[in-house]
Amino acid sequence: MYINTAKKYAPKSISDFIYQSSDADEVINAYASGVIERPLIFHGSNGTGKSLLQRLIPNAIEKREASLHVVKCADLKSADDIHDLYGRNKRFNRTFTINEQRFNYIIIEEFLMTNKKMIDALKIELDETLGTDLTIISTNRFDKIDYGIVSRSEVLGLLPCEPHVFFPHAKKMFEGEGVEVDDAQLLKCLEVTHALKADNRKYYSAIDAMFRKI
Repeated sequence: MYINTAKKYAPKSISDFIYQSSDADEVINAYASGVIERPLIFHGSNGTGKSLLQRLIPNAIEKREASLHVVKCADLKSADDIHDLYGRNKRFNRTFTINEQRFNYIIIEEFLMTNKKMIDALKIELDETLGTDLTIISTNRFDKIDYGIVSRSEVLGLLPCEPHVFFPHAKKMFEGEGVEVDDAQLLKCLEVTHALKADNRKYYSAIDAMFRKI
């Protein structure tokens, strides 16, 4: 039985997301309310859901699929690129948003910025677009982010899920396919996977392998 569980059963909304901590749950739901306007920085190791949440939060705010401007940090080469990312016409941006959304959404993935001119440009944009643009940053190198950017932002560290936390989600995958699974066997599989590599993506790969044996 061949199933791509990461594609079929990945969380589709913030209510489906598997929260490792109550702090993460509280912060993410606070943003989903649309009240918090500060930029948001997700940091943590690979496979903790940073990129996924960058997309789910705007959808939660808009209560529909949001239009996003997504860019990898490495593709930004200069201060001009930063200003172009946010748009040159700030008066227009303060009056209108894309598709009449609550915010214009700027998603910056794999953030690692060391060029001072680019950093200063980003600080300016974060200040000038506060309230109209919501910037959501993800990074594996939080220690390298300029403090001026950090101080302007809400910061949330994400951790890989412990096996017992991921277990209910894993169980639902088998139920969704109409397949009975031994709870102890499933939990043991998750525990072994976590011991080898703490990465939520590895859980999906291990569950795919379990399905292939059916």
